[in-house]
Amino acid sequence: MRRCAILLLFAGFSFPAMASKSLPVEEFEELLAKLQNKPDARVAQELADVELTERVSLERLTQWEKSFPGAKSHEALMRLADSAAFLKTPALDLLRIAPPDNDTQEKMLALASDYVKTSMTRLPNLSASRETTHFEDAAAAGSAAEWHIGSLGISPGKTESKPLHGTGSSVSTVTYRNGKEVPAEERAIHSENRPPTGLTTSGEFGPVLAVVIGDVVRNQVTWSHWEQSSGDPMAVLTYAVPEDHSNFEVQIPVGARIENVYPAYHGEIAIDPATGGILRLTVVADLMGPYQSMQAAIVVEYAPVAIEDRTCICPVHGVALSRIPTPGAAQGEHGGAMQTQMNDVEFTHYHLFGSEARIIAGDEGHAGQPTPPANANATPEGSPPDSHQVVSPAATVPPAVPATAPPKP
Repeated sequence: MRRCAILLLFAGFSFPAMASKSLPVEEFEELLAKLQNKPDARVAQELADVELTERVSLERLTQWEKSFPGAKSHEALMRLADSAAFLKTPALDLLRIAPPDNDTQEKMLALASDYVKTSMTRLPNLSASRETTHFEDAAAAGSAAEWHIGSLGISPGKTESKPLHGTGSSVSTVTYRNGKEVPAEERAIHSENRPPTGLTTSGEFGPVLAVVIGDVVRNQVTWSHWEQSSGDPMAVLTYAVPEDHSNFEVQIPVGARIENVYPAYHGEIAIDPATGGILRLTVVADLMGPYQSMQAAIVVEYAPVAIEDRTCICPVHGVALSRIPTPGAAQGEHGGAMQTQMNDVEFTHYHLFGSEARIIAGDEGHAGQPTPPANANATPEGSPPDSHQVVSPAATVPPAVPATAPPKP
């Protein structure tokens, strides 16, 4: 019964149905074939009435975006794919390979646990561009109190009655130094005359892996399927963590105080069976009363990233979403209309920290001016490069994914 409940919850976690066409990925690709060479606005209009019934792989979404490079089509495809991020894997991506026996599954999970314990310590000091695109629907006007999922913050701001739509983008430089992610202030690069609001996420470089895998290895794990990826097949496991074993924190404001909740949660782990490397991690919170009407989920995708002279497994994409009572609802009243918010996050332009020096000979300097010291142009070790070096103007965004909190006391 527990396994059935998990599968039902996982398959049922989606946005309110607003579209007139519900399509699996295979039929959606047939629709895209018919829309080839159509104007950007026409494509976006056609996609506005569609919702997907299956998850979209990052590789597949990348191909769609290459075929439809227009800004409006790009946003529509992102919204559709992110809205389906917590649904089942399409049959197109399932591999007909016999499942491993129980001993092999346990070895895979042990490899994954070892990977998490060592992978973050092996990462060099680095920086990356993190671009976030925010989506939300709006059923009522007003503002809501901020609440957090792990270190995921939700702050809707002023809203109007609209279906799920993009409200703005922001970009920041993520710094990873001495095994820790350093918070960075984001700046808006596009918005509806206001800074992007809603979900803010962090922790994709380690905390979310450490907390979730630490909980998972002590609880229920079930084989799911083999899945096609850009490289070798991925082994996908489902898991469930009960409330009394949960170290995943949700912070919810109740009046003037913050209530820390450690809910039960479930999700999927996609593993490289040869190395134990985590390639995708999904977390869906199972909130209990009085917050049972709220929903919160994150997914982070990891991949090999070339960083100068080395290759590291790093986060490349994520989605974070929440459904909370509309801003007009009073505290503690969770039976009314709900608002959906979603972030698409992309990590690009990875750089290693380092230092460089340029020695200027005395006769090369300007007359009458002192020769700069040898280290005048050095970048101190542990300092990020100039922000313009890591901003990706063409990048799509999402986390989401949020960082999880340290283990509960």
